[in-house]
Amino acid sequence: MTYGLMARCPRSGRLGLGIASYSLAVGLYCSDTTRANTGASFTFGAPLPGNNALAMRLLAQGFTSSQVLKELIGNDPHSDYRQIGVVDREGKTTAFTGAKTSPWSGHRIGEGFVAFGDMLAGEMVLDAMVQSYAADPAAELEDRLLTALEAGRDAGGQVGSAGRLPERSALVVVHGIYDHTDWDLRVDRDENAIDKLRRTHEEFKLFAAYYIERSRNPRDAIPQMEFRGMLAANRKKEAP
Repeated sequence: MTYGLMARCPRSGRLGLGIASYSLAVGLYCSDTTRANTGASFTFGAPLPGNNALAMRLLAQGFTSSQVLKELIGNDPHSDYRQIGVVDREGKTTAFTGAKTSPWSGHRIGEGFVAFGDMLAGEMVLDAMVQSYAADPAAELEDRLLTALEAGRDAGGQVGSAGRLPERSALVVVHGIYDHTDWDLRVDRDENAIDKLRRTHEEFKLFAAYYIERSRNPRDAIPQMEFRGMLAANRKKEAP
């Protein structure tokens, strides 16, 4: 009951993952899913968080995405219950959907990205995500990942025996050239998690450059409350 998309941006080399799920706190299972200059990997269906860390270690050692996938499946007697996606540092991708994952389940592999999901309304959910992700290659990776999640939701999202399931948690995480994340936003519990993630995303955009500059030049940084007040004043001026 999860869907998402992981990718490497060919323009910037950044690596990222966007996930939405009926499960609570899907971000809990996303530790070690991306690493700068290394790759991205995520195991879900019946999540196995340790797979993410193992994949990162193998990718860091120079394993290709296909070699990593082979190792993950080979080390897991319950792999038929899981989905696995891997993107390496060069943007080479591979994915696996176990035969015992909850239908409809499947994946799409493209140039530098993998889309995946289980307990979906149908394959049109993944098709919509792929189309949305590919629509604006010049956009920042975090924007493309979030719009892909919105497209998947609007195409039907997740379903259970009683019908449509809400996305109760969601995440977008992106790594650039540093050891720490460039973008790491998540919603752990909300009946409209993707909408809430969008609101958080749009507000954080306003502060992102300020936070970077504050870390580089803390002596000259204005207080955050003052910066927030400046934003509010600008919004008031721009209001019709």
